[in-house]
Formats: sequence, structure tokens, C-alpha cells
Amino acid sequence: MTKEIAKDEKQSLKRNRMKKYFLEAAKEIIMKEGVENVSVRKVANLAGYSYATIYNYFADVNELLWDVKEFMIHDLIDFIQKEMQQTKYDIHGIKTLFKIYIAYYIQNPAIFKFFYLHPLIRPNKTGDSTEKDPDFQSLWAETFKGFVTEGIIDAKDIEVIAKIFIYAMHGMLTLNISYHEEMNEESIYEDIEKIADYLLTKK
Repeated sequence: MTKEIAKDEKQSLKRNRMKKYFLEAAKEIIMKEGVENVSVRKVANLAGYSYATIYNYFADVNELLWDVKEFMIHDLIDFIQKEMQQTKYDIHGIKTLFKIYIAYYIQNPAIFKFFYLHPLIRPNKTGDSTEKDPDFQSLWAETFKGFVTEGIIDAKDIEVIAKIFIYAMHGMLTLNISYHEEMNEESIYEDIEKIADYLLTKK
């Protein structure tokens, strides 16, 4: 390894470390106060730097929040994997998986509002992320492979089935936020069980 390459790698590590300070600060504000209270100055102050420093790493608040969202998606995946542990992805396991997913957002409504109700524009940048994007297609393929093996669903239908679950859960969570008494946590669980039985049980 040449000195130039080693220097570049050291600078890249330092840059990613600095970005994470700001991402962690923004994440803390979102979880405690909501995304509407995130500002460059507040994030920088919480991270322990001047607000001007943040512009060395993010073009604007939109880019900062976009990276925070990617950063927090990994938190969600880690939470689900920890809670699932060795649970088998049979019909019971699928119901457990989606109940964990729903519970995460019910316990953290500020995160759900940030992820799905706060408008963001994809920044025009390449190769400058502290986190690798999750491979959702591989995750879904692994989750539903048992149902494919048993002939309950076709492999080509995995993507659309995954979207049905996701869109249904997000819709119900939005209703939970808006009309809590009519769409409470228990009724969401009941409905997602019905959807799972309909889609993933042999007819």
C-alpha cells in the first residue's frame, strides 16, 4: 500500500467518523423532538461543532436528513433481527416478524413520521455514504423462501407480496397515528394476521 492510498483511506475514515457525529445528533433530535425540529445549528451544537462545520459534510438539511434516514433504517433492521433471533420463517414466524416491525413504529412514532410522512429529495451525489444500502430483495427472498419451497407462492411473486405487506402495514400505522382509537395496535395485529393467512396459507 502506497503512502498516498494510506493517506486517502485515513482521510475517508476520518470523514465518515465526523459524518456519524452529525448523523447521531440528528437522529437523537428526531427521536426526542421530531424531524420538524431538526436544524443545522441544533445538530451541530449537539454534535459539539460549529454549524459551519456541518457544511463540509452535507450540502444542506435535506442531504443530512437523507443520510440520517439511511442510517436509521439499519437500526430498524438490527432491531428486527435481534428480536427475531432464531425464529423460523413459517406462517407463525412471518406474523411475528411483521408484529415486531409494527411494534417498532408504534413505540417510535417520530421515526415513522420521519420515514414516511416527511418529504425528502434524493441528493445528487455518489459514493459518499457512511452506510451501505440494505439489499431488500435478498432479505425478502430469504424471508419467503420457505413458502416458495412448499409451493405456496412463486418466487416471481415475492416482490409483490412483500409490497402488499409493507403498504398494508404503513397504511394501518398512518391510520393509527391519525385515528388511534379506530386503528389501535391490537387491530393492526389482527389485520396483518388475516393478510398473512390469505396470502401465505395453502388454499
